[in-house]
Amino acid sequence: MSYRIYLQTQDGSKFERTETGSRSIAAAAFEGLIKRDDLKKTPVSAYLVYLRTTLAVHQFDAPEGAQNNWHGALDQIAWPAGTGQVGRPAELDGGGRHNVYLDTASVARAVKLGKGNLSEGIRIALSRI
Repeated sequence: MSYRIYLQTQDGSKFERTETGSRSIAAAAFEGLIKRDDLKKTPVSAYLVYLRTTLAVHQFDAPEGAQNNWHGALDQIAWPAGTGQVGRPAELDGGGRHNVYLDTASVARAVKLGKGNLSEGIRIALSRI
């Protein structure tokens, strides 16, 4: 399955998982999770992941309008075009593989900035400095 949608607590426990190959089902599942009133103001996050790339993270304790609060902003999710890229990305001149350790909010922002591509989002953010 290409899409994974789930809830996660601060300790990393995952629950209420949905796995699907359909974008429309993934969108509906993510929207259904973030509309849950019983989770408002709790330290729980809803994740929308495509092929190991996080497309969106909704934090239920984030204020409305914040970057990691997706209420009213679902149309801004950077969905992958076509079937998405599978496998090793294209080589960059002078590029090399580097491991980085990022918090969930930073990953979500970089993925959003890179339109679904975490590395591209980091490059874009660094170019703005």
